Amino acid sequence: MSLSGVVLDNGWERFPARLKKVYHFESYTDALAAAKKIDDLSTIMDHHANMSFTHKCVNGCELELEFFTFEAKQITEKDYDAAQAVDMILSKDKVVMSKYSYNLREENIAKYPASPRGSSKLLKCDGPGNVTYYNNFAEVFATLAHGCHLVFNDSRVLDARLFVKDGSGSKLELMVLDLGSVDVSGACANTPLQAMIRAQDVQVGATFEEYGGNGLIEVVGVKGVWQEDEKSDGNGTECFVTIKSKASIEDYLSKAGSVPIPPYLHRDSEEVDKEAYNNTYAVNSGSVAAPTAGLHFTEKVLNEIGPENCSYLSLHVGAGTFKPVMVKDARDHEMHAETFTVSVRELKTIIKAMKKNKPLMVVGTTSSRTLESLFWCGVKRIRGLDNGSRILSLGQFDWVPLKVGEGRNVSRIAAFEALVEGLEETDYIKGQISLMISPPIYEFRVVDHLVTNFHAPDSTLMLLVSAFIKDANGTKIPQIYEDAQANGYRFLSFGDVCLFSRPGLTGTIR
Repeated sequence: MSLSGVVLDNGWERFPARLKKVYHFESYTDALAAAKKIDDLSTIMDHHANMSFTHKCVNGCELELEFFTFEAKQITEKDYDAAQAVDMILSKDKVVMSKYSYNLREENIAKYPASPRGSSKLLKCDGPGNVTYYNNFAEVFATLAHGCHLVFNDSRVLDARLFVKDGSGSKLELMVLDLGSVDVSGACANTPLQAMIRAQDVQVGATFEEYGGNGLIEVVGVKGVWQEDEKSDGNGTECFVTIKSKASIEDYLSKAGSVPIPPYLHRDSEEVDKEAYNNTYAVNSGSVAAPTAGLHFTEKVLNEIGPENCSYLSLHVGAGTFKPVMVKDARDHEMHAETFTVSVRELKTIIKAMKKNKPLMVVGTTSSRTLESLFWCGVKRIRGLDNGSRILSLGQFDWVPLKVGEGRNVSRIAAFEALVEGLEETDYIKGQISLMISPPIYEFRVVDHLVTNFHAPDSTLMLLVSAFIKDANGTKIPQIYEDAQANGYRFLSFGDVCLFSRPGLTGTIR
């Protein structure tokens, strides 16, 4: 009897009762890492693979996978779906960051925001890729957004940058990295905070004095090296600290902290930054970096759009959002988890807009990742994979196994309705998400139009925008960015803004 099966187009061998494929890796460690990814997605699908390793010394390692449905004693649709999900995760086509990058010129980095607010430039790129330049955001945006429903992130930035003295009296930066899962109204002394101290070899038990005389800060845990790109102020130590104060975290930071403007600005924060680095509609404190796409909106622009055409959610932005991709394959970049909150009332408003066929124009990458994550959480709910939990979660690549099988046919309306079913409008849905969006395989399911700033060359945000406009080969975004620089556009957090439309949409914005 032949030991070979029928080789399918995707490289899997089909036997009467199983599917088999062998993957080759350069090292045993790489094979183990791949097995961990497969186990994670298999857990979500509730369909696990048989795995076996063959170590070939200097020739690397082979990982053999088999899928079969025990109950049916034959190959089922579940096996084919699982095989497709594995192929998506282990695709040999690396996501190379340089492919989606560009050469950022120092003179194009905005050191201060446009003044007055809203006077920034706007670049519009429609679905087919046609680019239009506008000199003043506030003068044209409401017209461009006509007929759309907008979604904003209303998280407010806290003064999360502190300065401390070490034992020798040297002044060091201490940056709170993430407040998303922290009750900022709680007492400092009771809450370990994730932080970065810009120094090497920080040890557990080390104590620092806040530079302005506002008490002591103790290191209670060390995670490792905190890496930043060459445009920042150097690397540091990622750790956990407690502030020896009876004040609430929010009150303490308001008194002792400074506005956490990005380090690549190479300037101290100023009093004007307290307003300039927050959105006019920001109300829920918890971010340590601004959702900067919203910085262009004025009260006048919001009124022109109309409150009935706007919805709000809160995703508290952590510093990890802007960590550079420093691995050969961007899929191996670890996305940090971010905490979001959205009211059922707002979700139902978004659902109504979708049912009216109003395009969703989403302000910022944080709002976009939240909405896309909510869609996949809705798919999990429909497939009975989340036990109906009010606290949602979505891992970096959880969407992959959710996309195959039943997931490929779930509409965004159905996904959102599954999340709000049985809840009151006054209820809130919360969760933690670390969704990674990158080309060439991620396809947006919720966002129709994306309002976003110009991003750093080595950030995951470049990957998100590339995926949004379906720039699988990295030929579109770098050219759009280079042309914008040539046209005098200002980049990064305080810079100008883009309005992208997803390719393939029916109809256009004005």
